[in-house]
Amino acid sequence: MTPASTTKHTHAERSPSGLFRMSAWEGEMERTYPQLPRWYWNEAERRKQYARWVEAEAESLAMRLSGLLRPDTPADAAGPARLLVESLARDAEWARSLEDRLLRNAA
Repeated sequence: MTPASTTKHTHAERSPSGLFRMSAWEGEMERTYPQLPRWYWNEAERRKQYARWVEAEAESLAMRLSGLLRPDTPADAAGPARLLVESLARDAEWARSLEDRLLRNAA
């Protein structure tokens, strides 16, 4: 069994928007690596790496989407896109806070 199938996930295992779930990240890791890194089997380290993934993905998507917005972007597209950019920014901030908490708890 893999951690994705055995780990009990809590509210902290998904970003505030719900777009980034730890189970999705774990599945991606398990599909990508034929042999998982040693740290993957340590729950605290796995959660820290998950937080880093959420931060990187959310920031990247927010930057790409906001870069597409122009003053002449129709309001029916620009409004929802801006809301999504804001939601992604909250996800990135949440991920930074999660990693900070995990590092403080490890110290």
